[in-house]
Amino acid sequence: MPGAVLRCLLLSQGPEWVVVDVATGALVRSRASGWPAAKTATTGDNGARAGTNGGARPDRTYALDVVDIELGTDDEPPDPSRPEAVMVRGAPQRVGAPRRRAVRRILKDLLPVDPKRPLLGSLGPSIAYEDLDGSRPSVAVVAPDRPPIFVSDAAGVSCQFTLGGRKHRLPVLDARVAESVPGARASALGTEAVSRAIGGPPRYLVIALGAPRRGQAPKLVLSVLPRP
Repeated sequence: MPGAVLRCLLLSQGPEWVVVDVATGALVRSRASGWPAAKTATTGDNGARAGTNGGARPDRTYALDVVDIELGTDDEPPDPSRPEAVMVRGAPQRVGAPRRRAVRRILKDLLPVDPKRPLLGSLGPSIAYEDLDGSRPSVAVVAPDRPPIFVSDAAGVSCQFTLGGRKHRLPVLDARVAESVPGARASALGTEAVSRAIGGPPRYLVIALGAPRRGQAPKLVLSVLPRP
């Protein structure tokens, strides 16, 4: 209901926000219109994260931080490509950094029971918008079979990974990873560069359906998360 405050674990901080409600374990994402802007951590801020090196500034949010979000009045029509989307009143407010054990438990509970099943309900890199009716999830947290590989080319940064023995290559929207791209195009990103950008070796991927294009809702890597 409008005015309700959810305490959440932040999984993706832009360009689309994704959080998990700590009380229920439900994934929540931003409406297509986006959430209000909030100051977020950049690549150079990772060392100042709370609990790692003397505490973070209270006006910044970091992936895997605890935030409070206040629900606002949702006057937009239902979006079958974002059934988890909500409208919020104001930017998410950072509460602090949770204990690692709690984060591990939350992330473990979010992983698919059977990683061999099609990712977000389809085998390909996108889903036909006309096939979406709002009954299937539009966002998922996965742990690839092996460390993912990140590749830069003229189209941007993409992530190659295997899940349940099935290979995927999806565009990456995580700004921290994009900022770690070397100057040369058509190159693989070093694991060390990505690890520095996100605060540890990549372990989890936040996958979500993006805005429909030419009748297709693409699968995107919104965030790359380290092992807590």
